Amino acid sequence: MQTFSIGPRIYFGGDALAALEALAGRRVLVVTDSFLASSGLLDRVLSRLTGPVEVFSQVEPDPSLELVARGVAALRAFRPDAVVAFGGGSPMDCAKGMVWAAGAAPAERPPLWCIPTTAGTGSEVTAFAVLTDRQRGVKIPLIEEGLIPQAAILDPGPLEGVPPRVTADTGMDVLTHAAEAYVARGASPFSDALAEKAFALAWRSLPRAYGGDLEAKGEMLLCSCMAGMAFQAAGLGLCHAAAHALGGRFHVPHGRLNGVLLPHVIAFNAAGGEQTAARYGRLARACGLAGSPRAL
Repeated sequence: MQTFSIGPRIYFGGDALAALEALAGRRVLVVTDSFLASSGLLDRVLSRLTGPVEVFSQVEPDPSLELVARGVAALRAFRPDAVVAFGGGSPMDCAKGMVWAAGAAPAERPPLWCIPTTAGTGSEVTAFAVLTDRQRGVKIPLIEEGLIPQAAILDPGPLEGVPPRVTADTGMDVLTHAAEAYVARGASPFSDALAEKAFALAWRSLPRAYGGDLEAKGEMLLCSCMAGMAFQAAGLGLCHAAAHALGGRFHVPHGRLNGVLLPHVIAFNAAGGEQTAARYGRLARACGLAGSPRAL
């Protein structure tokens, strides 16, 4: 028997930030990074929150255990009714770690809302968070159903100023999530539908998004979310295992590492079994390529 579930409520499209009105009057802790806090983008979020708000803007790339500890102290001091993570994978993973490590039982943790500002990790819909132990130089994945956010807001507006190199790095993460979920042992017809749609749409949209097209960036945001739902259900594979190991040691952007490794992982996996090779072929055909792993 297999199961499939989708946890968060997803708000998407133009002015999806209006969904924050559901938190009107409530105490909200916003978790973000210093760039977003000073860029003016955070004001779009704060203007929707009418209750007491505190901003934790200390998030850095590859959030460390020490950073999460500081965040837990801020969370306990403020005692919010809800936590809003605003940013890329780092703010979302940090917020997940803060809520998880606060010490309360899952039912007593404040609900987490995620607003991604990059199209890559899919963290807004998954039970995964990746933290870094800087002393040991390793990345630590947390996996618990209680880490799944309550809501995800997919508004393309905050992606408008994302630079091309970040669009490229995060876009390769989307493609890798979808490709790995498609051949994962836990794959099902439901995860396949999400993974195939996410991969094929990202294949077409990423070049335009890299060029600055806001509509394409919005499409990549949807692809990221769909790929996140796919790997949440099906799992990931060798490419992510290697990328996490290398990223913890060399601090290269995660999506870039995936992009470097993925062709080699596809070749390795395809050589190991006809069924996997055939699935890669179907994924290639969905992109208009020849139906072979080599084409992919």
